[in-house]
Amino acid sequence: MAIQHVYSLDPITALAYYCQAESIEQNELLLVGEGAFLKIYEVKSSRLIAQCRVFNSQTVHGIAVQGDQGSGDGLIAIWGGRSFTLLDDVDLKNIMSADMSSLVSNEKVAPDWLLACAISLSDASGGCMFITAHSVALHVLPLDGSKQLSVRRLSSPSRSILYSANVVWTSESSIMVAAGTVFGEIEIIALKMSISDSTESSEILFTFTGHEGSVFGVQISPEIRGPDGQLTRLLASCSDDRTIRLWDLSPLNSNPTDPPLTKRLLKDTGFGGVVPDSQGILSEKLRIASAMGMHASRIWQVKFITPKEPESEKATPVNVLSFGEDSTVQQWALDGWSKAPSDNATQDGLGLEKLTLKPKASLTHIQEFSHHTGKHIWSSSLLATGQLQSRLATGGADGAVSVFDIFLGGQQADQESEKMAHGSIADELPEHHRHPISWIKSLDDLVEPLPPAPVVEEPVVEQAPVITESKDGSPEDAEKSKKKKKKKKKKPAAPKDSFNKYALVGPNQVLFTTNSGRVVVQSAAPTKPWLELSLPVGSESDLKSYSVVTGIPEHGIAILAGANGKVYMHSPSRGIQQIADLKHKVAGLFYISRPSSDTLLVLATLLGSSEASVITLRPASLGKLDVQTIHLPPAFVVTSAGEVCDLIILGSRNGKIAVYNLDAGANELIVALDESFKCHDAITSVIRVPESFETPGRFIVTARDGTYAILLALVNPLNDDEALTLLVLIHQTPLPFGPMIEGASFCGISLIVHGFWGKTFIVWNETEQREICRVDCGGAHRSYVYSLLPQYGGTYFAYTKASKLHIHEQYHPSHNVLKSGGHGREIKTCAISPDQLFIATAAEDTNIRIWDYDDDHDKVLGERLQCHVTLRKHSAGVQHLQWAASSDKIHYLFSGGGCEEFNVWAVTRVLGGGLGAVCEATLDDLSEDRDLRIMGFDINAMSNPVEVNLAKTESMYLIVIALSDSTIRGYWYTKAEGFEKFGEGRYTSSCITQIKLMVSADSGSHILTASTDGHLALWTLGEDGEDNDDDEGEVATFSVTKRIKVHQSAILSFDTLTIGPDGFIIATGGDDNAVSLAYLNGDEFSLRLTVPSAHAAAVSGLGFVAHSHDSPTQTGIFRFCTVGGDQKVKSWEFKAVAEQEQGAFKLGELVWQEAGVGDMTTTTNVPDAAGVAIFVGHCSHVHCLVYGNGMEVFDA
Repeated sequence: MAIQHVYSLDPITALAYYCQAESIEQNELLLVGEGAFLKIYEVKSSRLIAQCRVFNSQTVHGIAVQGDQGSGDGLIAIWGGRSFTLLDDVDLKNIMSADMSSLVSNEKVAPDWLLACAISLSDASGGCMFITAHSVALHVLPLDGSKQLSVRRLSSPSRSILYSANVVWTSESSIMVAAGTVFGEIEIIALKMSISDSTESSEILFTFTGHEGSVFGVQISPEIRGPDGQLTRLLASCSDDRTIRLWDLSPLNSNPTDPPLTKRLLKDTGFGGVVPDSQGILSEKLRIASAMGMHASRIWQVKFITPKEPESEKATPVNVLSFGEDSTVQQWALDGWSKAPSDNATQDGLGLEKLTLKPKASLTHIQEFSHHTGKHIWSSSLLATGQLQSRLATGGADGAVSVFDIFLGGQQADQESEKMAHGSIADELPEHHRHPISWIKSLDDLVEPLPPAPVVEEPVVEQAPVITESKDGSPEDAEKSKKKKKKKKKKPAAPKDSFNKYALVGPNQVLFTTNSGRVVVQSAAPTKPWLELSLPVGSESDLKSYSVVTGIPEHGIAILAGANGKVYMHSPSRGIQQIADLKHKVAGLFYISRPSSDTLLVLATLLGSSEASVITLRPASLGKLDVQTIHLPPAFVVTSAGEVCDLIILGSRNGKIAVYNLDAGANELIVALDESFKCHDAITSVIRVPESFETPGRFIVTARDGTYAILLALVNPLNDDEALTLLVLIHQTPLPFGPMIEGASFCGISLIVHGFWGKTFIVWNETEQREICRVDCGGAHRSYVYSLLPQYGGTYFAYTKASKLHIHEQYHPSHNVLKSGGHGREIKTCAISPDQLFIATAAEDTNIRIWDYDDDHDKVLGERLQCHVTLRKHSAGVQHLQWAASSDKIHYLFSGGGCEEFNVWAVTRVLGGGLGAVCEATLDDLSEDRDLRIMGFDINAMSNPVEVNLAKTESMYLIVIALSDSTIRGYWYTKAEGFEKFGEGRYTSSCITQIKLMVSADSGSHILTASTDGHLALWTLGEDGEDNDDDEGEVATFSVTKRIKVHQSAILSFDTLTIGPDGFIIATGGDDNAVSLAYLNGDEFSLRLTVPSAHAAAVSGLGFVAHSHDSPTQTGIFRFCTVGGDQKVKSWEFKAVAEQEQGAFKLGELVWQEAGVGDMTTTTNVPDAAGVAIFVGHCSHVHCLVYGNGMEVFDA
């Protein structure tokens, strides 16, 4: 059976906007290069509308569309490596209508690696220009009436080895090339040609030096208006030295072919080469700005953002985007770019007098965009959608495509609050709300300043004048002496006031208190000012200097309290009225949401008291119903409160949980909290899971240790008066930001969490694994209030910074995800669950993801792999994963990797079909330095899952682990007892790469290992073959009993298949490019079969696919798949002939099938393929999953 490609989740290596005219509006399409495929997405609907294979095996590296704004009426060039092809409108329409699924027949091959391409400014007859890795230009023209192409090589004045290039057409017959070399130089080359007479000319205009590393990215700007009013161009570059530099190309406008400027001097190559003085002077004069420091690693690309149409008089504002290995986009503004007076011109021996030494400008950082996981943004495309607005698409190594709007100069801001609508959100969002709006107000901007303190004059008492002696000894009037020394009194200043606390009284309506005790609320009408509210008569100073507030936005209510214990309620209809007097200083107010109840609960905690008060309110009458006192546990400082199943759940500062039933009294209930739940800091929120999900009683807690958890509350009666409340942990994991996680909420079925990461406030969609909002607010130590705007998935965030009120209002997520991604780093291991429902992957990003796969073959387009949960606990790369058989309710997943980390995960279904996972145990049997890597392990469940379900007993697991110091260890594991070590052993100085438990009915259990010396080794329990079971409590010694050499060097992959009661077929792939078979019968290796050059590179993955059996001939046909570093996936078949020897079954012969020795081969576009996993989908199709830097699924 041939191997057929079905689905891929690979790094996004090419992007280009393509606009189709539809009546008045344009339909924005995004052309995406993923592996060897071209995928077409409709940006507005985020829908994949077509896909087509472009190349046979080569990954797409670039896409170029005719026209600056991707107008859909010209050629499309696609290239990768040495391969390229050209598409026209007809081809694209055929692809979109599904009439064309492959363009492989149109693939052309260039003589060198292609780096850049630009489509001619004229019609399709102008063709396109490619730049190769050796600075050669190839002019490609489509021939009329056919798919044939004419390729013309243009002479080049340079043969430098390039890492990057950019080409622009300056006219219909000339181009300008920016070439970034391996040795840190940038060459600006001009080429002119004539199509009619085939004449051409080329010259190097500039050679810029200054970068201290290879130049990874260059871009020539569109024509802009410089500070002198003349049209010019700039060049942006980025390098391995992690700097961004801007260069001035304006001398080209005055005399671009001045011979002294293009004079080539002999010089050394390499970073240690001697740069000619003239070249260094020229580079220094034309470098106008440089920047570094915002990216955490290397920078791969740079792009310019300029206005759609440059103004005729003003200098064009310029922004630069940089795309990094750290998966972020940084936006920079060019500031201070100006021309120096002409009398500052300099002159030297190379005739540089026409160049003016300009004052250095600066690149000022504006903002950061982080919309990918892991490492690397490999591709991007920019489309101008307005004069100062563009739409940016980015593709990363995680396989995701993100689209978001970006503004010249930074985020759209509106300082006029009157222009903003703060009432209910309309169904059709106004245009000025389509993008985030931030604005800043001082307290004096919102309310009248406090009046100055009155001047109190002391009464004047007349007294007889006192005669004193002056300096010269003569008598002097004392009053006159005082008048000389008396200074003029200053007018008393108005008292300082500032923002104190915030509360929400609507989804995007805030109330705040000030340090002087004032209460101010945001007006619901956009044309009205903010309103200052009045406290009841006699209580005007109750909130002075100290106040606590909480909001109930769904009812427009706010609860306030001060130091004297009085509690107030604000409502729109009644203003502020007192509802309680608690007689003690109120430490905190917590609104307890109860969606199904007609009453509201507010918990008030008291400073220095072990009691708290629950205030019950009825929204209909806006009155107080009851105040109930509850007793808190010792040293329990409440930080959050919530309700689930009529139980009040309280979270504390030290991570503890208390549960109350208000109908049962004031004392804490008896609670049994799951031992797996561990919280090391304050619990910041308790959120009920919506009733729309399947199981009631679930709630979510967030904490300042960077985690969130899902728990289930169960009440078991003990007797007539008492009950036991069980809090069962279902899921707990750290978040990708933090540790200051401040709360959570639901938007539909999506779990939204928010908190602080350094100086940034972040809103994160945990269900979809993407960021919604990011605000640089200065950090967590400030007053703030946050609200989710669920209708559109936006946010409202008000906070204090530098004594001013900042409001960030955002009605949509920060970016749109056209295509979801996965790991942003190399996937090292993959495991299929025993029921074939779940796929677990782990990568160098230390994360574990659990997926399911939709193998419906009628679903041609769309995403088949869906990630249900991401587990974050490992601190180093995960090396191996394995599922183990368990009960029908819990799946056990084991993970091991660097730093000797070995974890046991209990995986269950949660939240309407999702998954939850709890780290049930962590191995603590570590070496002294804890510097070993777990190379592999194997698990064998010693209990039948059916028996476990019926008897309600625990599963027991036998675990063997191989470590990087050539040792192996054996453990028993149960949930109650944890890990118990029962054996260990040491191999030779070669490192063990694979390990497997071989359990057979007749010969007992053995351990099989593969190692870097090319041997398979069989281990048995006991030193020198003796069993140590009689020595209870002693750790047994594993020893090697048999070895067989199957490879010349390291064994990188293997798989086993049980044959008969006591036999195993072992297939291995090695670093020597070979594939081998061995037969293990009991404790003896009896057969061996090898294909020496199975792949052109190391065989990194191997897995058995299927087998068939012919009873009359006692033969079986077996098939397995391999993948190697040559990016080839191969299917192999062999025949095994069985025989009877003394009544026992054994294999007598292994034979490769003639039709199966590697002829069933296909190519994978997964870079650095690490392995394969074989699984059966929901529709009973057998699939081969190849993983590495991405994932691809094949029908096997």
